[in-house]
Amino acid sequence: MSEPRDDGAIVAEMLGAVVRRIVRRGRVEVERAAESSRRRLELRQLRKDRDHFWMRLGKTAQQLVLAGEIDHPALRKAMERIEAIEAELDRAAGGAPLATPEGSDYTEGASGSRSPGV
Repeated sequence: MSEPRDDGAIVAEMLGAVVRRIVRRGRVEVERAAESSRRRLELRQLRKDRDHFWMRLGKTAQQLVLAGEIDHPALRKAMERIEAIEAELDRAAGGAPLATPEGSDYTEGASGSRSPGV
C-alpha cells in the first residue's frame, strides 16, 4: 500500500494546478488582446489609406478644374472654400485674428438652417 500523503503535498499539488491554469488562461487572454490590437491597427491603417486617396482625388479634381478639363459648380464652390480657409490660415500664422463663424463662409441652406459652405 502507498504512504498517506501529507496535507502540505496536497496543497502544493493543488496550488501548482491552479497556477498552471492561471498561466494558461493568461496566455489565451494575451493572445486574444494581441489579435484585437492587430485588427484595430489594420482598420486604422485602412482608414488612413482611404483618407489619403480621397485627398489625392480631391487634389486631382482641383488640378483638372484649374486646367479647364472639368467644371462643376460644387467643385468650384469647394475650391473657393479651401482658398478662404488657406487665407485664414495665412492670417492666423501672421498673427491676425481669425474670422468668426458669422463673418466666414456660412450660408443659408435650402431648408433655412445655417451650415458651413462647401
